[in-house]
Amino acid sequence: MVDNKVISIGNVSYVLGMSSKKLYRWYKELSGYNKADREGLIGTKDIIVKEKGVLERIRVPISKPENMGSKMAIDEKTINGICYTILSNRQTNKIALMASTLKTKYLLKLLSDFQEKSQVKSLTRDMAQNFEWLGKQAFIKAYHVIDKFHVIKNALDSLQAIRIRYRQEELAKSRLNKDNNNLKYSNSDTKLQLLARSRGLLFKNNKEWTIQQEQRAAILFSTYPEIKQAYFLIKKLRKWYQKPKNNTKKTYQKTRNVKSNRLQLIIDELKSSGVYEKKLSTFTL
Repeated sequence: MVDNKVISIGNVSYVLGMSSKKLYRWYKELSGYNKADREGLIGTKDIIVKEKGVLERIRVPISKPENMGSKMAIDEKTINGICYTILSNRQTNKIALMASTLKTKYLLKLLSDFQEKSQVKSLTRDMAQNFEWLGKQAFIKAYHVIDKFHVIKNALDSLQAIRIRYRQEELAKSRLNKDNNNLKYSNSDTKLQLLARSRGLLFKNNKEWTIQQEQRAAILFSTYPEIKQAYFLIKKLRKWYQKPKNNTKKTYQKTRNVKSNRLQLIIDELKSSGVYEKKLSTFTL
């Protein structure tokens, strides 16, 4: 979940460049869902709750405390239109809990009998507040790790928000001054076209730009310096995630310290620029 918006398995498969049906099939097999279905264990852990005077069933296809470990991950998946919370073991890739709710109070209830909660040392999650609160309540000894996908997506969303803001401002100006909309840059774009057509190039690394995109980016950055600043700050963040070459056990701690210091510098730059939200400061190595 990003900003309380559900990310479907279809979106995940698109990012991975594979068929959503194939990913869903793999997911069900690797998670143990198919085995549980064959053994008739699906539905036995479901609970009935009362929401605004109406009884609702929370489906719990998987509830296996034995699959808990020291490194866990929590996320949501939309399957056949139903949103599930998935708690999985990062080391074994096995699911400990799968429930058709995102509400913390019900997830805490489902986890109340999990004695193995105390062994969890790290919890990988997105930036959703409900998962943050769940982690603090259920896994009090665990530190939280915001996964790369959601950090980068939030950063890119913030970059696009700046572009959209400028476009809205130009739209407002064009309504007042129609002649302003006829002015064109050297690449024949008007201001509104420039801001609309720059969406795609802001997602890409500048080394991957076409010649046309390079020309458009040069005009965009000279006209709107804030977009340029945001773009290259986020580029630094994306580069930070790249694994260092020849990282042996001997150099691991030194590399870790260097990366930790470098990340803090990037966060400080992002904060001072006002480009990104304060949520990034919750990132943990």
